[in-house]
Amino acid sequence: MEITEKYFGITKKNEEVKAYTLKNEFLEVEILNYGGIIRKIMTPDKNGNFENVVLGFDNIEDYEKKVGIHFGAIVGRNAGRIKDGLLIINEKKYELEKNNGNNNLHGYPEHYAAKVWNVEKKQDKDKSSLVLTRVSPHLEANFPGEINLKVVYTLNKNVLEISYEGIPDRDTYINLTNHSYFNLSGDLKEVVDNQIIELHCDEYVEVDEVTLPVKISKVDNTIMDMRKGKRFSEIFNSNAEQIKIVGNGLDHPFIFNGRDEIVAKFTDEKSGRIMEVITDQPVGVIYTGNYVKGAEVLSNNIKAENHMGFCIETQDYPDVIKFLPEKAKIYNKNNVYKQKTKFIFSLNRQK
Repeated sequence: MEITEKYFGITKKNEEVKAYTLKNEFLEVEILNYGGIIRKIMTPDKNGNFENVVLGFDNIEDYEKKVGIHFGAIVGRNAGRIKDGLLIINEKKYELEKNNGNNNLHGYPEHYAAKVWNVEKKQDKDKSSLVLTRVSPHLEANFPGEINLKVVYTLNKNVLEISYEGIPDRDTYINLTNHSYFNLSGDLKEVVDNQIIELHCDEYVEVDEVTLPVKISKVDNTIMDMRKGKRFSEIFNSNAEQIKIVGNGLDHPFIFNGRDEIVAKFTDEKSGRIMEVITDQPVGVIYTGNYVKGAEVLSNNIKAENHMGFCIETQDYPDVIKFLPEKAKIYNKNNVYKQKTKFIFSLNRQK
């Protein structure tokens, strides 16, 4: 096990950005202190070739300029959209800035993805960890409460675990996630069309034309039934209204069934790569990079294309205070925010 670090660049605010690499015989994971961004996950294919399976950029300038894409980053204070940019805590209204139509998306403008985090390295014989911390001040992006934040990336054999902790000084709302875009073909050789998505979900959340949650529906007899696996191409080619209104793909919360430890599985048959997901969160937002073309150029001068990656954003229910108030959680120093998600990488070596 080893952790190395190197200079990556300087932000517009004259902050030094470093790239840290966690490496063992199974995986090599590169993480920036800027936004906690996962810039690379190098995994072997069935022939032993190590290739990168996430989307990213080669320089800090592109990450800053295109921060709204959130390649590989920590998302906060809220993952997803808050309707009308209005957050109500204990009957007090907090007006958030609107960056997605009339709504707030991903905690704009103080994206956690654009913050330089403090870093501590931890190693032992079996695993290595990168501990990222920062203090989010009271009324940052107009969210209430000062929060002591900690996000830990741990590499243990073929598993990358991300754990989150937020300790607020008063009642507030927190909903964090990681926004990595995965492509199991390796080094972005292909779009994800032929990769297979399997979700252990009996229900999903329908969204409206601005991707706000509308209602919980059963997946039965719909394109949203991924319980036995589907190629992404089948979804992209669907004429279902829910697929069309988000840009011909998925941008939907799926509700994990609570029965299975593994909540999702993604497979690329050509490379043999498999990624499975375990989480303590109730929901995974699956986003299929329907607008990734806007990133223009990715790492290694690869032209960005829509459907070049998929996200599984493990998190709480979307806009839960308005959409499902009975499930809303308010956090404070006696009720600390915690979240944990594992990404397990393996191979099917069959030819």
